[in-house]
Amino acid sequence: MTQLEEAEKKSIQSGKKLGEVLVEEKIIGEEDLIKLQAYILGVPYVNLEKEKIDPRVLQIIPEPIARTHNIVAYKKAGQTLEVAMLDPEDLQTIEFIKKTANLKIRPRLASPASIQTILKQYQKSLEVEFGEIIKKETPALTAYAEEERAILAEEGEDLKKIAEDLPIIKIVDTPFCKRLRTFTLNRAKKK
Repeated sequence: MTQLEEAEKKSIQSGKKLGEVLVEEKIIGEEDLIKLQAYILGVPYVNLEKEKIDPRVLQIIPEPIARTHNIVAYKKAGQTLEVAMLDPEDLQTIEFIKKTANLKIRPRLASPASIQTILKQYQKSLEVEFGEIIKKETPALTAYAEEERAILAEEGEDLKKIAEDLPIIKIVDTPFCKRLRTFTLNRAKKK
């Protein structure tokens, strides 16, 4: 029995895809399997693990859709958008992106590692974008916070003066009430 026949048998028994079994048994490498799938499907294979994608191109496909459907935009030329994906036969996702981006879509097959590498770039582009906003707005926010603290401190002093003038406060602050509080606290500590 050949390695392929053994892998087919194992695939049927385990319910796994033949490709998964071939990779698990180290009969073929994952990247070679994906290249073979690309060849069979007639779709180019791309490896994006070392690529830095232009954030404007990356943002054409919103991050939630990219993560859910394992698809990322990596190159735009004119009205054509090249997308790397795990399943280039997912015509529904391709059609959705075509309509929302109003671009011609060219699907490419990529490895899960390639897709994950690019998905991390979404986070980096957000960190850069929000980092710039935070740097720009920090002085204004700091000044605003200091103004608010000054106003609250001033209002706090006014409230304290108003409260001291209330009759109930004057009663509570009498020497008798202060002794009663001390007595109550001391009894509570003894228990």
